[in-house]
Amino acid sequence: MSKKILLLTLLCIIYFSVASAGISTKKQDILKLIGTTEASNGKFAWVEINGEDYGWTREGRNVGKYRIVMVEMGKVKLELFGRIVELKLLPEDTNE
Repeated sequence: MSKKILLLTLLCIIYFSVASAGISTKKQDILKLIGTTEASNGKFAWVEINGEDYGWTREGRNVGKYRIVMVEMGKVKLELFGRIVELKLLPEDTNE
């Protein structure tokens, strides 16, 4: 009986140690900003998420599970569950 209790206690300690260690198996999204533009009918961002191209999407609309919060020239802020992610447009490599 005491061996079962000892084994159960040891398993609980291991389980809760690993669970609280911050080990995440959650898949990270790959976000890429293709471009931004400002037109007379609004601000738009062209975003790619995990290889899926969302094209030109207006500020305030959704791209996948993200919402476009702010678009400025060369950067965009996306919101997911209250967390803000900022993407910046990187200059292209000009190796010729």
